Amino acid sequence: MAREVFIKGLQHKAIESIINHVIEYETPKVVTVHNPSIGLLRRSLQLGVVLYVGLYQLWYAQGYQEFADMESSVTTKVKGYSQSSLGSKRPPIPSAQSMMYERVWDEADYVVPPAENGAFFVTTNVVITPNQTMGHCPEDPGEVPESICTDSNNCMANKHLIKSHGPQTGRCIPTDRPAKYGNITVCEIQSWCPVEDDRLVLGNDTSLITGSENHTVFIKNSIRFSYFGDRFHRNNMPDHVCIYNFTDPDSWMCNIFKLGDIVAAAGGDYLTLSISGGVVAVHIQWICNLDFHFIENCLPKYNFRLLDTSGWNFRHAHFHEEGR
Repeated sequence: MAREVFIKGLQHKAIESIINHVIEYETPKVVTVHNPSIGLLRRSLQLGVVLYVGLYQLWYAQGYQEFADMESSVTTKVKGYSQSSLGSKRPPIPSAQSMMYERVWDEADYVVPPAENGAFFVTTNVVITPNQTMGHCPEDPGEVPESICTDSNNCMANKHLIKSHGPQTGRCIPTDRPAKYGNITVCEIQSWCPVEDDRLVLGNDTSLITGSENHTVFIKNSIRFSYFGDRFHRNNMPDHVCIYNFTDPDSWMCNIFKLGDIVAAAGGDYLTLSISGGVVAVHIQWICNLDFHFIENCLPKYNFRLLDTSGWNFRHAHFHEEGR
């Protein structure tokens, strides 16, 4: 009997606890404190939060906006012609080869290769090794001093030396450049003959092709913000043909530049750079706020940086046949 009473007591308390939880509620107690310092501090903090969110995050930083990268393409076209002359520093070049150096150079001559991905190359100095044919000839002892020999025992057939122009044939023969190296003998090689002499024709003080600083380059940059829709696309083409003038803000939307102006804006000297070559970066910046009129406010800004002044060159072969 006592056991049944105890169980019924527990059930009654459980039901009473559930009913109390259902009908009871809590409310915070508000205490008003009259303290000017604490009150001003509280309102100042509230005002600071409102100003930070409203003015900085939404208005200045435009935190409500989305950001996306753009798709871009760049094409270039160089215009102008140059003229080269050996002048008073005429090197000992056979008269039959002088016409290779004293000539007019147009875009097809000095823009090699004719098209590059986001870049262009302008020739300002050249070293020409004409009429090379595949055969046997002396190695250049200036570039490969190890090729100097006294007899054929110093030359090993099919031996490859560092910076050599080809494998040795095993023969020791007189050099084909006695005016430069004297009457010495060198190992014979199998290569394109005669081997290249990479000395600059006019020395290290003057470039061969002059006047290229006045050449112009047309730079066309097309962009598209595909993330926001196909209607947000344009290019840097102005409404008329004009040349960019670094001292005239009215021309800063033009997309035709003089090569000399580009190098000067990058902080370099064109005449010095034209002797051994260099690399200049053209940076086109687009910062577009699509909240405003796209065509009127999405405009390019150009910056130029000199990346390399230590020299830039490459070798290019032009193949032809004679007597056919």
